[in-house]
Amino acid sequence: MLGSTIRSFASRTTGSSRSFFSTSAVRKTEKLWENPWKYAIPEKTKTLATVEEIPVDWSYVERLMPIEVVPEVPKHESYPTPSGWTPPSDAGKTHLYYVRRRPDHLLPLYLERKRDLLNEKTLDFDYVELVTVRSVDGDVFACEQDLRTYLQEQLGHPVATHVDELKGRIKVKGAPRSLIEQFFYSKGF
Repeated sequence: MLGSTIRSFASRTTGSSRSFFSTSAVRKTEKLWENPWKYAIPEKTKTLATVEEIPVDWSYVERLMPIEVVPEVPKHESYPTPSGWTPPSDAGKTHLYYVRRRPDHLLPLYLERKRDLLNEKTLDFDYVELVTVRSVDGDVFACEQDLRTYLQEQLGHPVATHVDELKGRIKVKGAPRSLIEQFFYSKGF
């Protein structure tokens, strides 16, 4: 009875010559309902994927990778260079503090702009520029004190500073980055 149902179901599918169940594999002694999935799903044939190794020219990729070795300090005819850069000197090691340079031999000075107070006349926010000095080793407070007195002498007005001793950072508000850079170059850092 089940076989005739399957045959009638297969004959009803129009446009398809393939039936959903394989009744030819059913033996007379084996009953279809004991293992219906054996006859409903076609047998899998084992296929292995082939692998082919393609040679790649990695020279184009290696050009884009960062340099792993820190380059030597560049030699120039005269210092400071036209950009204002000065190499570190031995005089910088005599202070109570030391400012380590970045791997590209520049001072670790970072400029950030933050939103300040609301201007009541224009109803717009004012922005303030903060210069962050990172990688300060040794007495961070002595570095901050020397930096603040230098900036106040040069600018003629008070300068706000903030010290983060654990991270070795000093934030300066109200002073240009170039003036802070001049201070550290004059100290030999």
